[in-house]
Amino acid sequence: MSRGPHPRWPAAFRPISRGAARAIVALFALSFLLSGAAYWLAVRAAQGEVTSRASVMQLCQAGNESRAQQVTLWTHLIATAVPPAHETPAQRQQRQAVTARFLAYVRKVFALQNCAAS
Repeated sequence: MSRGPHPRWPAAFRPISRGAARAIVALFALSFLLSGAAYWLAVRAAQGEVTSRASVMQLCQAGNESRAQQVTLWTHLIATAVPPAHETPAQRQQRQAVTARFLAYVRKVFALQNCAAS
């Protein structure tokens, strides 16, 4: 008995050679490996983004705490400053206006950042 395909079979139903079968199996295995590698890389990238986002959020919150401390410090320094003993009412009014402008500037410079928008 012969091992080859039956001569009456159409070409589409004839078995493929061993080399072609091995090549198909190798290509399937390679495609599964590449798919798995792509999935693994995508998961690692997503985890890295989450970690990075958490670090940025923590840095923003720490910066906001520092800004709030600066405003508190400047406000306290101005509140404890002793005005000159010989200050006239006009000088006192001018000093208070300058102080108010300075505190407005400090609050503007050390304004809290929106950490959710980062």
